[in-house]
Amino acid sequence: MRENTPVYRFLAYTVALLSVLSANAVDYLRDIKPVLKARCYACHGGLKQKSGLRLDTAAAIRKGTKAGPVVSPDKPVESELLARITSDNLEERMPPEGAPLKPQQIEAIRKWIAAGLPAPANEQSEVNPKDHWSFQPISQPPIPALNPESAFQNPIDLFIEAQRREHKLTANPPAPKLVLLRRVYLDLIGIPPTRDEMHAFLADESLGAYEKVVAKLLASPRYGERWGRHWMDIWRYSDWYGRRPNNEIRYSQRHIWRWRDWIIESINTDKGYDRMLTEMLAADEVAPTDLNALRATGFLGRNWYKFDRNTWLFETVERTGEGLLGLTFRCARCHDHKFDPITQKEYYQFRAFFEPHSFRTDPISPLATTEIDNGKATVLTDGLARAYDKDLDVSTYLFERGDDRRAIKDHPLNPAVPSALGATRLRITPIQLPISSYIPQLQESYRKIIEAKAQTKIDKAKQNTRKWRKQVSQLKTELANLTDNSTPAGEPLKPFLIDDFTSLNKKHWKAQSGTWEVKNGHLTQTAVGGFATLASLTNHPRNFVVRAKYRKLKPGTY
Repeated sequence: MRENTPVYRFLAYTVALLSVLSANAVDYLRDIKPVLKARCYACHGGLKQKSGLRLDTAAAIRKGTKAGPVVSPDKPVESELLARITSDNLEERMPPEGAPLKPQQIEAIRKWIAAGLPAPANEQSEVNPKDHWSFQPISQPPIPALNPESAFQNPIDLFIEAQRREHKLTANPPAPKLVLLRRVYLDLIGIPPTRDEMHAFLADESLGAYEKVVAKLLASPRYGERWGRHWMDIWRYSDWYGRRPNNEIRYSQRHIWRWRDWIIESINTDKGYDRMLTEMLAADEVAPTDLNALRATGFLGRNWYKFDRNTWLFETVERTGEGLLGLTFRCARCHDHKFDPITQKEYYQFRAFFEPHSFRTDPISPLATTEIDNGKATVLTDGLARAYDKDLDVSTYLFERGDDRRAIKDHPLNPAVPSALGATRLRITPIQLPISSYIPQLQESYRKIIEAKAQTKIDKAKQNTRKWRKQVSQLKTELANLTDNSTPAGEPLKPFLIDDFTSLNKKHWKAQSGTWEVKNGHLTQTAVGGFATLASLTNHPRNFVVRAKYRKLKPGTY
């Protein structure tokens, strides 16, 4: 436990007393420690003082509440503090939540009161969490001034060296070149340098050799992959989860991998951190038709939960606090935060920013195909999971003890940032989104794809037209060749083939089926049955006319 904290000081009081009054001081301290740390200062410390009572210093305890003292050293048994921690009335007993204090804990406090509340010298009250450095506006500290001839000239090195001197520490000598090279490779891209890269660095004696390596690694795609992984962990990236054999989503969003790629690409293109946060939270408003930016709202889609919208919004509020603010909001869902300056009302006001939003999947291309989700819904096989405002008029209410069945609907809440974050300039104004943000097919990127597809069809049609025109030309030529140029106009055309079948010319004909014979100067089919086929072997012109004479052998037969 850190020194000079309220809990530490309160425990010190107990140690000072029990070390004199009891041989079991350590045991008593072990029992009291969790009580004081988790159950006293939340309501009677620097953040909050119910009934005006503070318990973080002996002087404050002697002062008591607005109604008067809570301890009586002369009559410790009659102290209001003891009466509250020993009461059987659940509405009066302190602490108000959880199990009552143990008998040995109560006895230790009684003895401390009887001893006159001994305390360490120069005790200090607990600092209001709002005054913690993390809630103060960012300011640039002055850079320590060192000897101009010092080897440490980088501002970061100057701060470190100033602390070394203050603690009388000496810096280690610079790392050897190979060690330095390996370190920077592992730091920036996560893999060691190759043998050739090591030799090249060793051979480069120029003053900017190291800076050139750093610039090269920062420009590498591996840099975004290496550091994107850390931001994915902080922002809780994961793929969608559901009944995968049935392709059903229950958590997160299908195609959320596009957010993963956005993280890597944003780092590799040196996108500002402020812009990254803006796009993750509100790309649907600041870049409503930019498909690349809309991928960032996968941060919100990661919290999506199929079966309960309140669970979804709880996750959104709490993960936004953890991942973007470094604050745990979860406690304030049910009550005012016990240690951080966040009230329960502020928790739900923060939720109000996200209340209208929902998620949908837009086609990434007008050519995208679909499939069936869990045998029920038709979904895109390739799409863009993105946030949008579904219900602008939805209200946000505070839930008593975090129970959504106990919403206080008499007091709807407007969006607001916790006051400890200093958002005094917050202004919420409506914006007009373009119609193409609602109908992606109207966007320029979609139009270009549709035009490209149409142009492909046009090009194919032109190609077919040229082919068909060539075929028409060939047919016209063949048709013209059917006319014998030596035959005077008006006279009949010369036959291509004449056969009186006085014999079966096997150069002209092939019997495919049936029984064909030449009898009495005629071609005869002597077997009566199914189809009888005699195939011509002659290379006929494309267009021709056939004249044939035949007769049946007998009535009713062929």
